[in-house]
Order: sequence, then C-alpha cells, then structure tokens
Amino acid sequence: MPISTSVTRFGTGQTPNIQKTATLETPKLLGLQYPIDVSPSAGYFTKSSNLKLIKANLRSLIKTERGERFMRPDYGCNLRRFLMEPLDETLFSMIKEEIVIAIRRYLRTVSINKLQVFETRDSELKVNLFCSVRDAVSTAFNIGVRI
Repeated sequence: MPISTSVTRFGTGQTPNIQKTATLETPKLLGLQYPIDVSPSAGYFTKSSNLKLIKANLRSLIKTERGERFMRPDYGCNLRRFLMEPLDETLFSMIKEEIVIAIRRYLRTVSINKLQVFETRDSELKVNLFCSVRDAVSTAFNIGVRI
C-alpha cells in the first residue's frame, strides 16, 4: 500500500497565533496549607493554591529563623538577631536586605515592588511587602507581617 505524503487542510485561512497570558485563575501552584490546622472536610493536610499559597510561604519565610527548618538549615530570615538593637534607619535597611535576599533565594516566583519596615505604636516592627507574581498578569498583592 503506497503512503501518501500530501496534507489536506480543511477550513479557511490560517489559524491565528494565539498566545495565552499567564494568570493565577487556574491552579498553577499547589501545596500544603500553612499553618497546618484541622479542616472538617479535608483533615489535617489541606491543599492551598496560587495567591493564598504564595502569601503563606512569604509569611513563613519571614517568620522562620535560620536553622529552624529540618534539612534546610539556611531557610529563613534571621530577624531575631535584630531584637535588642536600636530602631534606626540602619537597622531597617539591614532587615530589608535580609528579607530581599531570602525572597530572591527561596521564592523566585515573587517579585518585590515595594518593601517597608517600620515601628508600630506598640514598639513592634512591621514588614509590609507589595509584591507581584512573575510571569502572571495582574497579580499584585500586599502582605503585612509583625515581627
């Protein structure tokens, strides 16, 4: 039986080249919800996705001290070392640098748009992050963490 090498194309014109832009509407990032708590429907280990997962990972990264995670001794931000230091611009810039280095190392999908570190009325430090997700359209978000 002879093999045909011709191709028959049905329809009119060429198909348009459609390039889809990445959004976080469809679950692209999946992981375990943190902090772990009991859900009546899913039990202990519930799944989280997309922006909710990224925000939880950011909070976890900022609040974790280095050496605290098993099998990942350099994960975290070592912010407790600034605990008894005087609150001035030098300290705030050191904290910002520590956070930026940790995010660039462990959360490469997050792009930092603005980072603020300031003292609250209760003499606590608060970190405000204004971020967006790389390779995704309109996914800017902010997160606040008290230290």
